[in-house]
Amino acid sequence: MTNHTHDHDEGGSRKRPAGLLKNEKLVWDVLAASRDPLKAYEILDRLKERGVRAPMTVYRALDGLEAKGHIHKLDGLNAFVVCNHEGPHVVQAFLVCETCSTVKELEVIAVEADIAPAVRAAAFDMHTARLEIKGNCSACASITKANVA
Repeated sequence: MTNHTHDHDEGGSRKRPAGLLKNEKLVWDVLAASRDPLKAYEILDRLKERGVRAPMTVYRALDGLEAKGHIHKLDGLNAFVVCNHEGPHVVQAFLVCETCSTVKELEVIAVEADIAPAVRAAAFDMHTARLEIKGNCSACASITKANVA
């Protein structure tokens, strides 16, 4: 299985995708600049100085960005992160640190190849498969081990 990790804690390292609506650009910029996943109201708080006051404005932008494959919603955190892949992908996998909230997106090509035929065989119209693996990142695990010793 080919796995590549993509840190979501490098803030602003991705170029903004083309073809975004005005509010999608604003929301994407906030997410891209964040070291951590952000909830909708945290995004709204960061956009108030730019004139965005309505929660529905943020939610619509988030829906549009997610539909275009530019961001992901982490259901377990009820928060959003910028996608680190070049295009939409059906199978999404994330490592979520329960201590520092760092998120790493995994590219799991082999898993997608295995899931797609099984889904088709079940005559199921899959839109997304999302796996959130919770635990501790290496930095937090090191601190935990040091405190135990």
